Amino acid sequence: MGFPKRDRLTGAALIACAASLAVPIALARGSAPPTPWDGTNPYHCVLQNAGLGPTGPDPSADPYCIYFDKTHQNVDQGGIVDFISKEPARTAAASPKCFYFQADHWRSSVVQSDSSTVVYEWVGHYFFNKATGDGGVWVSGFSLNGHTFDPTTIPGFPPQYGQYFGPGTGGMITHDSVPVDPSCAARAAQDPASIYAASANVPRCVATPASVAPSRLGPVQLGESESQVRAALGPPASVERGFLHYCVVAGNKFLVGEPGDRSGTLGQSATTRTVVVMTTSRGFALTGRGGTRVVVGAPASALKRAFPHAKRLIRIGLTVAYLATGRDVLVGIRQGRVRYVAIYDRKSIRNLRSLADYIRRA
Repeated sequence: MGFPKRDRLTGAALIACAASLAVPIALARGSAPPTPWDGTNPYHCVLQNAGLGPTGPDPSADPYCIYFDKTHQNVDQGGIVDFISKEPARTAAASPKCFYFQADHWRSSVVQSDSSTVVYEWVGHYFFNKATGDGGVWVSGFSLNGHTFDPTTIPGFPPQYGQYFGPGTGGMITHDSVPVDPSCAARAAQDPASIYAASANVPRCVATPASVAPSRLGPVQLGESESQVRAALGPPASVERGFLHYCVVAGNKFLVGEPGDRSGTLGQSATTRTVVVMTTSRGFALTGRGGTRVVVGAPASALKRAFPHAKRLIRIGLTVAYLATGRDVLVGIRQGRVRYVAIYDRKSIRNLRSLADYIRRA
């Protein structure tokens, strides 16, 4: 038997990848936008080691948190056949659970003992939560034929997911692709400490780099409820004058603004909608004419090149807010440099006086 052709190897890897993402959490194309995920286990649970087997030692646990060794998908020893034969049992153990987390290590090779014949390899984390309707996928070390591979280059890769993946790694959570089970929601509400990890209640810094669009700044979209924001980012570090304050991986602040002037409590106003999102971090890029990027810290000339018809809106102290026409994105300029980038809901904030009040409070 000769080695399979490279195009067959590629096809096998992509099929395996698709299977791994689809089986544990059944991601669908929902209406709520996805948000980033770093693969952290959200549950308070023991990570059971199933090894090469189909289940862990306590398959009745819920949360059911499990690790699988999937590195024996070989041709020479029939490992790929054995692996496929056990997938139905793995899925059957996971499907009825309310709360599920899976970690695994994938590797496929022609000859198990010959690393030069490895076809694809990655480490993956996945979860679903039937109390909230959330499901997540995270991968690291993704390689194909011994080379780092970017899954976004696969023809047909959903463009709305592209910003969350890159060469070899990436992760995201969808918020409306897992059917919500009222009994699971009741369990979570009754005793959340027995279900969720303590780290799930710790503020997480917003991941960068990220893009800026008319209604979306990085992971947050205008109109999202506070519960959706917290599901994506965790609790804020503080709540000050109507803004939820988060840190950013690249440094500085990420602010999510709501109507009202609430301060001094991290208590959640679950249904309150996001009307302003602002950042003072250089990790977020607004792209304009000729591919010119406008980021915090860039000279004011970058805004002029990217958006020649940017409209001056308001001046607050030494900072002037410009509207990047065609994008409806605010760019604050002070002393010749970009100081912040923001988006706002023009249906909720209908005049410049109200807009200026939000900017002052931020």
